Amino acid sequence: MAKRIIGGSGRKEPPRDFKSSTKENSDFKWKIDRSVVGALEVFTDPNLDLRAHMIEHNILGYEDQFQEYLTVWKDLKLKKEFITAFESIPPTTSCCGSITMQDQTIKHIVPLLNKGWVKSVNERVHDSGFKLSIFVWKWSNISGKAETVIPLIRFHSLSGVKHRC
Repeated sequence: MAKRIIGGSGRKEPPRDFKSSTKENSDFKWKIDRSVVGALEVFTDPNLDLRAHMIEHNILGYEDQFQEYLTVWKDLKLKKEFITAFESIPPTTSCCGSITMQDQTIKHIVPLLNKGWVKSVNERVHDSGFKLSIFVWKWSNISGKAETVIPLIRFHSLSGVKHRC
């Protein structure tokens, strides 16, 4: 790749192409915490649907461990608890409460869930070797919707996983 001279200083840099931010090129964001072994993506396109099938995201090499944690998730019926907890918090609205603002609602609810519901669940699943956190996975788009916001339920190993993103 040819380098171009940038500015009057004669400094050379590779060309920078403006690429749209996508789900794939922002995938690293939710994996930054090295204890994460996988996540469940809550369906949000076009509208938030807590009851829809959640998309599994695995970290390469930790698929079996993640599946063990998902078994505990299913046995304890934590999806149902998650839905109840999420819906118990009022959504963020505009226009005198008549329009629900999905992205702002997610950004508002996730920290509250991490302080309340996640904390209580982690006390129950600690002996299973993992803990949960909810992460707001977001990226900016050049075209279409300005920002995409998706809640992810992340599964963290308590055994000190050290993976690379």
